Amino acid sequence: PPSVPFLEMNIQKGPLQRFISQARDIQIFGILLLLAGTLDFVWIANYPHYALKVFGTTFSGWAGEFVKYQHPFIHWVLGYGFFKKNLWAFWGYLIYLALGCLSEVVTQVIEGFHSTRTAMILVSLLFGCYIFLRRDAFLSSSL
Repeated sequence: PPSVPFLEMNIQKGPLQRFISQARDIQIFGILLLLAGTLDFVWIANYPHYALKVFGTTFSGWAGEFVKYQHPFIHWVLGYGFFKKNLWAFWGYLIYLALGCLSEVVTQVIEGFHSTRTAMILVSLLFGCYIFLRRDAFLSSSL
């Protein structure tokens, strides 16, 4: 069949379409998670008496240290997974989000309303919705 030149034009994607199709937003969030983990680690190291509340409870001794230091570790692991766009990071993030929000709600039920914590829950849920809508950006991985 004869070729029609105007139908064979190479239509270029714009910068925003390339950014979205290459999931650069997910990778940037991965970098931000790595940074957040590092800041968490520095905070915990500089304030050793800081006690993280989990489901309205604080822990002492080795359990308290484990609870505190798991958060930077989780941020680092999820940040790596987001940067690599691994599917396990998508599910890990949603589980971490659900547990974190549930823990904050329980803490507020026990200790009373706190506007900053409530704002963090709402922002986290909105961002979780965005990640859920971008779920196709995550690739299957062997882990």
